[in-house]
Amino acid sequence: MNLYSKQTRLILLFILQITIFIGCTQFEEFTNDPPEITTFTIPNEVEYGETVQLRIRAFDADDDSLTYIWDVSEGTLIGDTGPEVQWTAPESDEEMVPSRVVTVNVYVRDGSEKDASKTATILVYSKPYRIAETLSGTYTLAAKSVHGDPVQVTGILRLTPTTFTQEFQEVLEGEAQSLKQFVTGSYKLVRPFNQSSGTIHWFTQGDPKPSVITYTWDGQFLALVFRADATQYIYNRQAPDPEVVETDDVDPEPVEEDVEPEPIEPEPVEEPEELNPDPVNTDGKPVTITDATFKTEVLDAELPVVLEFEADWCPFCRQMKPIVESIALEHRDTFIIGKLDIDENRQTMEAYKVKGIPTYIIFQNGAEVARFAGAMPKQVFENKILDALK
Repeated sequence: MNLYSKQTRLILLFILQITIFIGCTQFEEFTNDPPEITTFTIPNEVEYGETVQLRIRAFDADDDSLTYIWDVSEGTLIGDTGPEVQWTAPESDEEMVPSRVVTVNVYVRDGSEKDASKTATILVYSKPYRIAETLSGTYTLAAKSVHGDPVQVTGILRLTPTTFTQEFQEVLEGEAQSLKQFVTGSYKLVRPFNQSSGTIHWFTQGDPKPSVITYTWDGQFLALVFRADATQYIYNRQAPDPEVVETDDVDPEPVEEDVEPEPIEPEPVEEPEELNPDPVNTDGKPVTITDATFKTEVLDAELPVVLEFEADWCPFCRQMKPIVESIALEHRDTFIIGKLDIDENRQTMEAYKVKGIPTYIIFQNGAEVARFAGAMPKQVFENKILDALK
């Protein structure tokens, strides 16, 4: 009887301890699962000074109340708690500034202080700088007219994101030409504008009053119309100086001639010809090109190469990525598409005077045959390549 009574007391004591443990906070924390984040909505990119809404949605299986804590590396949060907050991108005193990346972190905590978190980035950009950078480059004057009447003149236009240099030489009777004239100054884009059209204030050096110009651009031809005197200039994006390409080719050639034993052993010559398209074109995927591999994989390639000058931070490059990959696969036996990161391969970018991205240069038999720039529909992109390779 005493033994039975002792066992009963032990069982009751054990049940009591379990009951107390289940009711305490420690047990809740031990058995509680962290919340699950279901949606996380932030923009991929915003302009400097723009205000946007950041949203997150989370689910908690235990129906605990949730706390949301936001942290952004730059800019201003209007309230840093709650499932939805407003955020203003950092301001810039000047419009012509490069893009920057902002990091967004959010933590979701339930009653047991168990966290779920999410991290993403937002590209903050200046629209005037982005468009002006895309327009930058060297152009050859294709045509000039005043009130619709053609004017015989040759010239070059050089654009940076903030400055311009115009070079003119009037064509006289016969083959005679006047002395060259140069006009320099600064410019700024006037809202509203986009990559294909808009308005420019053109500040010629020494003149405080700007000329008002409208522009249109298709990635190859830039048309400028001066409103005051109805003068129109049509410029064509200029290819790089051939001297730059020739110097790149001259140095390595003696090395190749010394190393070439292929005529003595015909078998090694046949094998690369059979295997060339697949390894070089990586089964229809774009090939990564660097300064070190540029000559071998572009200038010496047996197939034509469409080389894309791009960067990870470039939104237009990201927009073109699925189009580029699709065209590379569809035309894998006709031409190669290469991708060159301008941040890591400055030598090739500077040698070919690439000013804006994405820029596409088409090489055939070691020479540039065409170039164009900017984002565009798939059919336009494909036609530009095929037209150049006819």
